[in-house]
Amino acid sequence: MLKVKKIDEIKLIKVFDKLDLDKTEFLFIASDLGSLGIVNNKAYTLDLVFNLLKNYNKNINLVVPTATFNLIQSRMIFDINNTRSFKMGAFSEYLRKKENSFRSFHPIWSLCAIGPKANHLFNDVSTHAYDMNSSFARLFEKDFSFLALGKHPRFMLSIIHHLEHVNKVPYRFKKGFKMKFVQKEKIIEQDFYLDVLKEEFRYKPRARNKKIFKYFEQNYKYNEFKINDGYIYKFRLDDFKESTNNLMKKDPYCWFK
Repeated sequence: MLKVKKIDEIKLIKVFDKLDLDKTEFLFIASDLGSLGIVNNKAYTLDLVFNLLKNYNKNINLVVPTATFNLIQSRMIFDINNTRSFKMGAFSEYLRKKENSFRSFHPIWSLCAIGPKANHLFNDVSTHAYDMNSSFARLFEKDFSFLALGKHPRFMLSIIHHLEHVNKVPYRFKKGFKMKFVQKEKIIEQDFYLDVLKEEFRYKPRARNKKIFKYFEQNYKYNEFKINDGYIYKFRLDDFKESTNNLMKKDPYCWFK
């Protein structure tokens, strides 16, 4: 039986004290809390993280990924209120299930928000998960910061696919997927879109964003803390966008090894 890693509550609070959360109005969170460990139990840890964020700033707006890639080519029907996210972490599900959360409408790639301005973030988003009216694009209409809890952020950079779209990378193309969803008690089928790898690039070795994040670390400010086997990182999304745009102009294939 695997031993559950423990994290000291006081140590976690001391890290959060250094993240300037009181000055952060919009925060995108990607998480793998298992890499950090738990305080007491899983439920307690999720409550602790959420309450810490709200205690530092009662007006903070939190966004988490709630993607459902498992629905592609399945018989499952997307229900914006009830369909679980898929492999997005326990904290994403925790926020999604909160009564006052708001989820963007996309049966493959949704984001979920909670906070005073959450219900205005993702109105009428595109059927394309990464284009200029996608949920990801909306993050850049506000001064969002990125908070990685657990893994190094380069392993949780879902935002990168929007930046690939913006930079028209040569290795992806737009592909439609017929998805079924519930709307006003009716089941509707419609095409929703992703940018996917072209056939000749499907088996090319990938860098897991190593080049991209190294370039960012060399040129921009960020917060980094190590806890157990995990990390806590915080940085501005606008800084990461500027860094990645600059790199992709120099090296359009930087996503690969």
